[in-house]
Amino acid sequence: MSPILALIKKEFLIDYKDRQVWMSVFLYVLATDYVVYQSFHQVKDAEVWNALLWVIILFAAFNVISRSYDQERGDREIYLYTLASPQQVIIAKMLYQSLFMVLVTSFSFLVYSFFLPFPAAAGMDTGLYLIGLLGGAVGLSTTLGLVSAISWKTKGGPGMVAILGLPIIIPMILAIIRYTEGVVNGMAWVLLQSYALVLLVLIGIGAGLGYILFPYIWKE
Repeated sequence: MSPILALIKKEFLIDYKDRQVWMSVFLYVLATDYVVYQSFHQVKDAEVWNALLWVIILFAAFNVISRSYDQERGDREIYLYTLASPQQVIIAKMLYQSLFMVLVTSFSFLVYSFFLPFPAAAGMDTGLYLIGLLGGAVGLSTTLGLVSAISWKTKGGPGMVAILGLPIIIPMILAIIRYTEGVVNGMAWVLLQSYALVLLVLIGIGAGLGYILFPYIWKE
């Protein structure tokens, strides 16, 4: 087994043993969706429906990513140095966080759609919207991953992730909303390609910066 797969397996096993972490995230999403439902009961505007969904997903992302390095402290941190290179660690972290965020985003979308059905389903290409959901989940996890690593090394905690992450995440969330907003308004793929390209570029920048800068954070 390659070190990256071994590290991903380690992340899963740690979270599996500490299942309240998973459950707390899903409970947060469920409770937030229900509060939104009780506040609005029905959303008639497709753009408002889309924006509310991404607000829920954004705060869920901060909850997920802010705890990415919680277990890498003390003796575990020292032991991790002997297992893999920093590049392998950050790749494994980004892959695992992305998978987790895809799961959380999918769950949020399903629950949100159950409570507040899309107001104009005939005008939305579900396939293109799901692509936006998956891209957004990966984009949020890769962008916030480096911020979480900085918070881990500075021992700043979740508050540091929120302070540093919010300004960095704004271009990503704007690109996601522009793309999905176009989908819910029935725009053709030809018109959505530019938004999708921007989203891919931002994902690439986030992943690339993490890969390049993490070794320097690792040495501190």
